[in-house]
Amino acid sequence: DLPPPERESAAAGGPDGGTKAERVVKLLKGPSGASLRAIMDLTGWQSHSVRGFISAQLSKRMGFQIQSFKRDGERIYRIRS
Repeated sequence: DLPPPERESAAAGGPDGGTKAERVVKLLKGPSGASLRAIMDLTGWQSHSVRGFISAQLSKRMGFQIQSFKRDGERIYRIRS
């Protein structure tokens, strides 16, 4: 019998340091923000999960002001400083 595959939990933190939420916040605080695709690649989440996380967790629960715009046809998110 093979052991079950190991899964990275958000609480345990990943190899890049910090939880997925912390890594997304760090990415969005950058001057150019982050594309929806970059966030999906970082977290492994689908697009609807990223949008839900930004709306529910970052905006409503954590109180960040999120700027959303399109650059070259791609959706970009950034935390306003």
